[in-house]
Amino acid sequence: MKKYCINKFGMAFVLFAWCFLANGSSHCIAEEKKKGESEVHGVTIVSLDAPLRATIGRKVIVEVIIGNERARKATTILTVTCPTTKQQIGREAETLDGLSSQKIVYSWNTEGLKEGTYVIRAELEKVPDETDVADNVRQVEILLER
Repeated sequence: MKKYCINKFGMAFVLFAWCFLANGSSHCIAEEKKKGESEVHGVTIVSLDAPLRATIGRKVIVEVIIGNERARKATTILTVTCPTTKQQIGREAETLDGLSSQKIVYSWNTEGLKEGTYVIRAELEKVPDETDVADNVRQVEILLER
């Protein structure tokens, strides 16, 4: 697999080309720059992994990778739930070094549940001054069968 890297000038050209084709002007480059400057990144859920199907009564492994988008250390609280059943699967404070990530693994007990689709949701509390919180939440669906 090849990896491609675009420097800031290449990205500006891509944005310019897209804006020009989509809007007929380069006005949105300034708007895009303003948006980028106003967002303050913090923590993110990099991934949330669980099987698509599972057997009722067996424990389901839920893996969450969280990341710190800042250059300095950050502490947040990770909460993993099943909103379908109102179960809390796990909740703990996590401290991440700057520009780092960490994998947290939980085991979800499915004993006593009925067949159907269940939502697993992972959420990170925002850190001070963070405004880009859209990446603080992820969810997946799991089909439980007998």
